[in-house]
Amino acid sequence: MKRVVRARFRPALLALAAGAAPSLGQGISPVYLQWWELKWPDMEHRTPDFFVGGYGALWLPPIHKAASTNSVGYDVWDRFDIGRPGAETAYGTQESFRAVVDELHAANGLVNIDIVMNHNSGRNTSYAFHAAGGYPGFWTGPLPAVNQNKRADSDWGDFHNGIGASTYYQSENPSGPNYDLHRGDLVALTDIAQESNHQFIRHPIEAGNPQNIPAGTSVNLPDPANRRMYRDLQLTPQIVNNPGTTRNPGATQFTFHPFNAADPMQGDPVPDNGTGLLMRWTQWTLDVLNVDGFRIDAIKHTPSWFFDTFWDASVHLRRTTPWGAKVTPYSFGESVESNAFTYNNYVRKDAFGNRDALDLNGAGQLRNVVNAGGLGSWASVLPAHLDNQDDGLNNGSLGVNHVFSHDNGSTTGSPPPDPSYQQQGWAAHAYLLMRTGPAIVYHNARGVTRPAGGFWPGQGTPVALGLDPTTNAANPVLTRLVQLHNWYGRGEFGPLNGTSSPAIDDVFIFERRRNNGGGNLSANVLVGVNDRYDGGFDSRTITTSFPQGTILKEMTGNATDAVVDPNNDIFDTVTVGAGGSVTIRVPRNRNASNVAHHKGFVVYGPAVPEGQVSVSPVASVIPADDAAIPHWRRRLTSVPVVTGPSFALTLTTTQAQAGDPGTDNNAVFRINQGFQDLNGNGIVDKPSTDPVVPGYENFLTINQPLFNSGQSSGTYSQAIDTSLLPEGYNYISVIAFRQRPSNTDPLFREFRQVIYVDRTGPAVEWMDAGTTITSAAHQFRIKFLDRTANRMHLFLNLPPGSDPVALSNITNQGTRYDRFEWRMTLTDLSSGQHTLTIVAFEDSGNAAITTYPVNVDRPCYANCDSSTSFPRLTANDFQCFLNRFAAGDTYANCDNSTGSPLLTANDFQCYLNAFAAGCP
Repeated sequence: MKRVVRARFRPALLALAAGAAPSLGQGISPVYLQWWELKWPDMEHRTPDFFVGGYGALWLPPIHKAASTNSVGYDVWDRFDIGRPGAETAYGTQESFRAVVDELHAANGLVNIDIVMNHNSGRNTSYAFHAAGGYPGFWTGPLPAVNQNKRADSDWGDFHNGIGASTYYQSENPSGPNYDLHRGDLVALTDIAQESNHQFIRHPIEAGNPQNIPAGTSVNLPDPANRRMYRDLQLTPQIVNNPGTTRNPGATQFTFHPFNAADPMQGDPVPDNGTGLLMRWTQWTLDVLNVDGFRIDAIKHTPSWFFDTFWDASVHLRRTTPWGAKVTPYSFGESVESNAFTYNNYVRKDAFGNRDALDLNGAGQLRNVVNAGGLGSWASVLPAHLDNQDDGLNNGSLGVNHVFSHDNGSTTGSPPPDPSYQQQGWAAHAYLLMRTGPAIVYHNARGVTRPAGGFWPGQGTPVALGLDPTTNAANPVLTRLVQLHNWYGRGEFGPLNGTSSPAIDDVFIFERRRNNGGGNLSANVLVGVNDRYDGGFDSRTITTSFPQGTILKEMTGNATDAVVDPNNDIFDTVTVGAGGSVTIRVPRNRNASNVAHHKGFVVYGPAVPEGQVSVSPVASVIPADDAAIPHWRRRLTSVPVVTGPSFALTLTTTQAQAGDPGTDNNAVFRINQGFQDLNGNGIVDKPSTDPVVPGYENFLTINQPLFNSGQSSGTYSQAIDTSLLPEGYNYISVIAFRQRPSNTDPLFREFRQVIYVDRTGPAVEWMDAGTTITSAAHQFRIKFLDRTANRMHLFLNLPPGSDPVALSNITNQGTRYDRFEWRMTLTDLSSGQHTLTIVAFEDSGNAAITTYPVNVDRPCYANCDSSTSFPRLTANDFQCFLNRFAAGDTYANCDNSTGSPLLTANDFQCYLNAFAAGCP
């Protein structure tokens, strides 16, 4: 018998110092793609584009069931319901969400979900709503009198009540009546009272338990399956000691058990309050759904003590990294307030917490620059960033930077219009992606259909994944900047042109550099952004931290773009002069011929190695999707297929810039999340402590750098055992380092390549194998055992010599029921032994054939002795019928007569006819 431990939560709250966002090494945060308005299966399909585009993290919408059909998710209904077949969320089912998380993890992406700790869905006062049980997992207080609506000043249990009969506090308008930041409903959504302490088993298992939450007619009913929502008290617990903060002082200790992801039905129900439910659900998303972090909605509307004391403790050291360490997941809150208010109340970056905040004020100023069409000023942006609040510097220590999010744009109940190229603010994104701090690129994929009315997320940057949906053509303007962020974006942020002579109203130039102390600076990259929309370019001479003689190459491609620079005015390369002096020309957003190109930016850096990655042998190639595929689902990346027992991964490098001696001096590789010995030397070559390339492997088969070789190319190759990789898509990162002097930051080019491993066909199973079918029609349930199969076909009793692969077509194709389950109903099944043939296909075109014996035993009146062997009807059945007739058994009333006598000669004739007809 399991011992039930009850956790008691005591209020006490947290101290500030310095936490961190997830890092790529050298303080580089991965670029976040806020990837919204896309169903999970479509996102899984496009994961190769996410990877090749250079992204390393995601911000996904709320994943749980909302009250409104197809809602974005902020009107929370049931946090533990992530969708199921026939009752999906706007994005899919729990299984399809877990599948896309697995795929994004394979692509080394960090999955951050939007969560709501402040409220549930809209406030409902009707008697019927409360009698039904209210909100799943929450108590709305005593039931009102029959057919009487709940008053505002009634006891609302886990939620804040209001004033009088029908007036509720509101929290969105400080100048409006009945404003209360922490007790008010936000846009009429029911505000949770985190301080309430109503102890219930909120997801009850067994009826009759006095600790159960009061059940309604349809909500909060006991269900044994609710065990999955509870931690397993038999697993080793985690003891968490929260030291508290200066704003909410006092140490607290918690004992948390893990969820049993392998056997969810081992969960042990224990009473908790509303705050305990929110903590339990957050841990469930980490333990069971394997998410990596959180964006916290409306954080300022929830008291800071809730996060400082309770929520931070629930996530402390709860995430497991690819190398097996326990870390505190990164989170960032949405606080529509001043920077000082947000920092003082809702940021915690000490040794215990890892909670940051969205930089809403900096983003607002960036949008002002974008919307001003050349009449704004970069000078308004720098002081607006949240990053300044902790130490007065734009050094990336605070704030999550962005230009757009789902909250910017139309919320009028209809789809927002597509933004123009100018409205997308590409120059603002160049600044965003090359400055310090975590950066988000927002992409509304437009792959979710919503009913009229309600909240439609705003539009962002349609070209974020390299495809322009307005032209249906490639546009790598943002993916190139994301890649440059990864290659060059390290070191401190150094503005180079001041506020006068010339001012930074139109052109802003900065460098990223290493500070070695004592005034010794070493630059990594030089960036210029221009908001002007008249034609031409602007020239600036600045003093950089590059050594004299350094050749800087323009890396965005704008200097060699005939539309951006038709007269060859923008320098392809510049050479640093005495004292670090450099003159660059930054294009305006229209060229010299007044043609708008919207690419008012340049990025200059020491040329990083060029080259090509290849795998060999390749059996075939999965092509990029056809242009007719809808843009939100259309995969741009073609994928080589590897079928052999091993393959060679090879990088061939070439000199990136003539006359520049700084060619490649080393290269390393990683497949999927890394931290796997793939070169056979018995270790992971780059441990988690490596500051630049943790989890990577050295090339051992061939390792011939170009630097100082006297050759025209460098070669790195590694023979890899294919059996060490999973079937399906695998994500390869190869990094080639530029030779640099000591006391400088590493610079490199990353090559990303997706391959498809296809050593065996897709594995499937008939979920009901071994059961006897007793009807003429049966729905066959087929489970896919890995992530490769994309469709299946069923056949019954194929003739010998048939080719089921060739016979597979739309008429015998099953229907997807869930991510790993397909179904198909076969009819006219006759009694006897049959052979079921399953043909499963995968993206590579490969197919696997699996067969099962099927026993059909339909009811057969003439089978009097109930034999199961074949033939089923024999002379024994005649004797059986005679015996039962003689005994007066009603079975012998074959003609179903009702007269007297009941059994007559007609029954003999009836039985003979049934015997002659045989069994179905």
